[in-house]
Amino acid sequence: MNQRVWTGEVGARLRCCICGDETVDADDYVLIQMTASPGDEAQWFGAHAAHLNSVLKEGFRVEIHEW
Repeated sequence: MNQRVWTGEVGARLRCCICGDETVDADDYVLIQMTASPGDEAQWFGAHAAHLNSVLKEGFRVEIHEW
């Protein structure tokens, strides 16, 4: 099994905020940061890109690029 390990700014992959499933083996894992002004606080969300695309406004799209 090709297990993905990228976690971005958090210590472990987060569950998909759309479907609630694990993202450990997901090739389309994305990490989303939400901030609010004023302040430096941040909230992190994990998601499968395909699930995120299903709820984004028309014209917005998440694409995954291999490094």
